[in-house]
Amino acid sequence: MPYAGQRLLIAGLMLGIFLAAVDSTVVAVAMPSIVSSLQGLEIYSWAFTAYILTSTVSGPLWGRVSDVYGRRVIYLTGVGLFLAGSLLCGISSNMLQLIVFRAVQGLGGGALLVLTFTLIGELFSLKERAKATGYTSSVWAAASIVGPPLGGVLVDSVGWRWIFLINIPAGVVCMLIGLKQLKNTSSDDVKVDYKGAALFMAAATFLLIYLNEFQTVSETYVMLFLAAAMFTFFIYNERKSEAPLIPLQLFKEKILRTGFMGNFLAGFIFFGIIAYMPLYLQWVLGLSATDSGMILLPLVLGWFFASNLAARIVIKSSVRTPAYVSGVSLLAGTVLLTLLELGLPVFLAGLALIGVGMGFTVASFLITTQTLVARNVLGVATSMLSFLRLVGGAIAAAVMWIPLSPVVRRVEVVGEAQVILTGLEKTQFVSAFSYSMTIAASAALAVLVLYLFIPNIRLAGA
Repeated sequence: MPYAGQRLLIAGLMLGIFLAAVDSTVVAVAMPSIVSSLQGLEIYSWAFTAYILTSTVSGPLWGRVSDVYGRRVIYLTGVGLFLAGSLLCGISSNMLQLIVFRAVQGLGGGALLVLTFTLIGELFSLKERAKATGYTSSVWAAASIVGPPLGGVLVDSVGWRWIFLINIPAGVVCMLIGLKQLKNTSSDDVKVDYKGAALFMAAATFLLIYLNEFQTVSETYVMLFLAAAMFTFFIYNERKSEAPLIPLQLFKEKILRTGFMGNFLAGFIFFGIIAYMPLYLQWVLGLSATDSGMILLPLVLGWFFASNLAARIVIKSSVRTPAYVSGVSLLAGTVLLTLLELGLPVFLAGLALIGVGMGFTVASFLITTQTLVARNVLGVATSMLSFLRLVGGAIAAAVMWIPLSPVVRRVEVVGEAQVILTGLEKTQFVSAFSYSMTIAASAALAVLVLYLFIPNIRLAGA
């Protein structure tokens, strides 16, 4: 590909990441206003879970169908779904509609997250891939930096609906670049395991419903049973399938297995924090949506710098060094967030360290995985990293909601879009929020222990 075309393609891929990043951070800041406007505090967590669920369960399928039908057509389909979901979210009239349309957004978001990095792994050499990964990760973080304050400004000025509608112009440009620069290549040798996809999507859906509703609906134990049954059938199907949705042999390699589990736990930490942090900032500290967005900047700034640094370290030394840095940073950051009484400087330092840990994990294991796996499983292997991060986030949105839900469900909305907590309610919320952060710290400890046993592999010789 000519150099000018390569640069244009990277710009288009970065726009795709921009869409996914802006959606996750802008929505997080705006959700307190959204649920106050549309009502539906009792289903608050599903505004996150619906997006994460559909992007999660569709991720491996997007990777596999792109192997069969070509990256170009599947990537553009994903962008189109994301834009349609954004438009529908922007015109939602109640909380249930918003949740359904967030699910549509998630389908498109799954394609963006998986195929952007798959295309990088397929089209660029190791050295070029490190640079391209650093660029796309930086744009993800840069969009996240813009997202919180932009979301706050939009909410405080023109209204929360524009946090969804703002995705559309960037998405149109992304589609035009994809149409011009991407070529569609397909493979007759690769099949899609639609039976496995159906079993997997059913299992994940039942699990997420159970995690979100077991506190309020006693009969949800049936969902847990169905999830276990579907996962059992899925594993059996994958072992017998000629073209499994998720090749289980990928988990036999220790370095790949470590990367998969590390991304799962890192996603649990990051998405769990980003989902509920705005509630603490706006309800307890009394910050506006704009100010709460600014407070989150250390989180994404840490990711911004760490992802670029990790992309360079991993190809010059080994994956072990950035993995150690990631594990220590995640644990230190989450521990600091459990110490809310120490004040804002400690709070901001915790956010920055978590961002650093995320940047090192995501960039390092993305480059490592794409370097080590065979080309015929590149799409599905890359999709596994995004998939497991989103699975972690989906579970975190449910698990971290457990200590918060008894407090939030008692909160009354004053007026159309305002929540005011009494002194007692603030105390109860802070206590519950600290429990949620302790859950995140436990996950971070597991990351550090996992990384202590990582193989010392040098990619330059792989």
